[in-house]
Amino acid sequence: MYASVLQRSGPTEPLHHQRVAVPLPGPDEVLIQVYAASLDRVDNYIRQGSHGMAVATPQTLGRDMAGVVTAVGANVRGFRAGDEVLALGSAAHAQYALAPYWHTLPKPPRWSFAEAAALPTAGRTAFDAIANITGLRSGERVLVVAASGAVGSFALQLGVHLGAEVYATAGQDWKRQTACSLGARAALNHYSADLVDEIRAAAGGAEMDVIIDPIGGELWERLLSVLAPGGRIVTCGVTAGARGSLHLGRLMTKGWHIHGIGRPGREEIAAHLRGCLDLMVAADQRPIVDRTFPLAEATAAHRYLEESNFFGRVVLTGAEESSPAP
Repeated sequence: MYASVLQRSGPTEPLHHQRVAVPLPGPDEVLIQVYAASLDRVDNYIRQGSHGMAVATPQTLGRDMAGVVTAVGANVRGFRAGDEVLALGSAAHAQYALAPYWHTLPKPPRWSFAEAAALPTAGRTAFDAIANITGLRSGERVLVVAASGAVGSFALQLGVHLGAEVYATAGQDWKRQTACSLGARAALNHYSADLVDEIRAAAGGAEMDVIIDPIGGELWERLLSVLAPGGRIVTCGVTAGARGSLHLGRLMTKGWHIHGIGRPGREEIAAHLRGCLDLMVAADQRPIVDRTFPLAEATAAHRYLEESNFFGRVVLTGAEESSPAP
């Protein structure tokens, strides 16, 4: 089969479209013929060797996939060859990949494979932040930072479905317009020096009950200025930096609840995957796919993601070369 292989990390290093062996499923794994696999910021960081993400190479990147089951391990129940699925696994940027059966779900019939591949990591993260950690309720005000990103786009969709007043930020006009078309009450420029005042004005002077922040860095401290007393903020990314300051006196008097997204165990991840999928289907919503690239053009897809000129997920689709089923 073909896979997109990282031979070594570096800002300008390309990925290599090359033949590798088809993996064999272990007792608890399903082997999936990958029709689509989404690209994540973490994949960017690993390829670049940045954000503390350097790994041993060579390595095939990717976790999120959708496709057709071709083989199952001895302990697998509920799946068989021919099933259309989405999954959170490993080495997904390939024509075949493995996933544990507990992180594998049936693909909704109306979803494309690209849409299904967009869900696992970003969708389950947004669901955990929105539904579990903050327990967002109908009528509450939620600020979704970087709403055009993978997690942000899901958080926006889920927040709207739950009946919250959703406010968004994005760095470009067209992204802000898209966020509003998806149900945001207002969308602000998170690069604006007047962001705090603009958020308050958009909300009629009110503050946010919940903030979902996948950016971090200097912006994190500014966001606290619009967090209501007793409000909840979840950090689920450090794209803009891993450092932020906090005035403990403000924390004490405001009674804020500050959360990291955490690293849940396999049972929790499985529940988040199922919860997000069920909520998206109930809302008749689909994951947002910005653009697809053939697997053979994975390097171009990485460059596109680095430019941040997208809304939703960037997805790799099966390579043009065929490989026989194992």
